[in-house]
Amino acid sequence: MMNEESLPELDLRLTQENLEDLYEYAPCGYCSCLPDGTLVKLNQTLLDWLGYSREELVAHRCLQQLFTMGGRLHYETHCAPLLLLRDQVRELSYSLRRKNGDTLPVLLSARLVRDTDGQPLVVRCTLFDITERRKYEQELLRAKVQAEEQGAQLARANEQLQAKNEQLTRINADLDSFVYTASHDLKQPINNMAGLFAELKHGASFPDPEAPAMVGMFEEALGQILDTIAGLTEVVQLQRKLEQVPLEVVELQPFTEEIIRSLQQRLGEYDAAFSLDFTEVPTLCIARPGLHSLLYNLLSNAIKYAMPGRSPRVHVRTSRVAGEVLLSVQDNGRGIDLERHGGELFQLFRRFHPDVVGSGMGLYLVNRLVHQAGGRVEVDSEVGQGTTFRIYLAG
Repeated sequence: MMNEESLPELDLRLTQENLEDLYEYAPCGYCSCLPDGTLVKLNQTLLDWLGYSREELVAHRCLQQLFTMGGRLHYETHCAPLLLLRDQVRELSYSLRRKNGDTLPVLLSARLVRDTDGQPLVVRCTLFDITERRKYEQELLRAKVQAEEQGAQLARANEQLQAKNEQLTRINADLDSFVYTASHDLKQPINNMAGLFAELKHGASFPDPEAPAMVGMFEEALGQILDTIAGLTEVVQLQRKLEQVPLEVVELQPFTEEIIRSLQQRLGEYDAAFSLDFTEVPTLCIARPGLHSLLYNLLSNAIKYAMPGRSPRVHVRTSRVAGEVLLSVQDNGRGIDLERHGGELFQLFRRFHPDVVGSGMGLYLVNRLVHQAGGRVEVDSEVGQGTTFRIYLAG
């Protein structure tokens, strides 16, 4: 135990505590107010924080008037009733409004003093400046938000990488199928057949009166097969081309009008009418060759598969739906029996109107191009009424 004689002598002035100074210049703010909030006493520390004189506040302002609007509402609807119920509250967060308009974050603790009859008499409040604590909390919050954003970016990057890997897998599988089909199953036999038929026509005569019609039918069938082979080649070439073509912003109105003009020159016998509405989304950021092939196939199908006896009417429009861009192509043509053919709609070589010349690759190519662009295709169709293709792309 330390010898009392070894203790240093104390300056007696340090023991002469001034209670008024302790109150006025405490490291925290003190104030007293009536139960309705009218201020009756504030220490100098709180006055210095606020920038008011004592005369400006005592009996002229209420405690809740020192808070920001949100704090005032909280005090009147939560703090004041809680004081009446429990006689005290602890560490409620408010922001004081200084005279110069600045704000000061504080923690408020308060006690309700009652008179001898139990009636509310005065509320005594202690306020602590939490500016540094608030800064630290905000820094922690910012760090948390940044960490969450980085995590979300990483997750998106992983999803994109996975999608790219899946896309590449599908593309490679499709390309293998195309190359195999075109080079082994179709191309060589058809070339041989075409050569033999040309020689046959050149060196043989056909006395049968029906022979010319049969020769024409054979040539037509041969032409369809050659068109199919050419279409396969086009798909492969377009795929490889799109892998090297950068995305660009395409103005949809002139772009679509140009496609329509080329269709009208090629399919001039159809009295088709087109309506275009790109007001909501006038441009798309996409590979131009892919968009051209996509729209060309949809618009040409809308004309080719027109309802007999009815002029084709085609509506093309864009809009925004749930953060995505919607490109829709609607026609009044023959329609497709989706209950019967919906599952094979986008399969290769599928044709649903045999009386119309076609290769059965248009919708397959459309679906493939849309998926390559990161989108999806939905179809509504009614036999005899028409079809609507809805293409959803990232906004």
